[in-house]
Amino acid sequence: MSQYTDKDKEDALAAVKAAGQARAGAELKEGEALDYESQEGNHYTGVIVFKKPSMGDIMKMGAIKSEILRESGVRDPRFVDDDIMFMAQVISTLEVVMYKRPECLLKLREITEADLLFHVYGLYEMWEASFRKAFREASANDRPAADGKETMDTP
Repeated sequence: MSQYTDKDKEDALAAVKAAGQARAGAELKEGEALDYESQEGNHYTGVIVFKKPSMGDIMKMGAIKSEILRESGVRDPRFVDDDIMFMAQVISTLEVVMYKRPECLLKLREITEADLLFHVYGLYEMWEASFRKAFREASANDRPAADGKETMDTP
C-alpha cells in the first residue's frame, strides 16, 4: 500500500516545475495589475508582465542606463544628482524587465509623470521580493531584532 496519494504526487511535480522555473530565471513571468491615478489626475490601467532578469539582462540595464545619461549630456557620473541616477535606474530596469506592458508604458523615456514610473518600479520591486526567503524562516534569536522589538547598541 502506497503512503503517497495522487494529490501528493501532483504537489511534488508542481514543486519540481516551480524550482525549474526559478532556476530558469528569465523564463519566470507573471502578470501584475496596473491601476494607478497619477498626481496630475491621469488614470492608468493595464496588465504588466515582469520577467526575472538574467545576467545578460542586468548587463543590458547598465548599458541602457549609461545611454540615458550620455544622451542627457552627462560627462562624469560622479557629478550627477542621486535623483537623476535613480530615474535612469528606474527607466533602464523597466525597459528590460517588462515582458509585456500596456500602451501607456511603451515609451518610458517620453513619460512626463515620474510618479507613474516610480509606481510601476515599486510593483516590480514587490514582485521580485516575493521570490526572496521570508524572515519567518530566520533563527528565533534573530526575530526580535528584525522586528525592531529588541536592539543592541554597539561601540
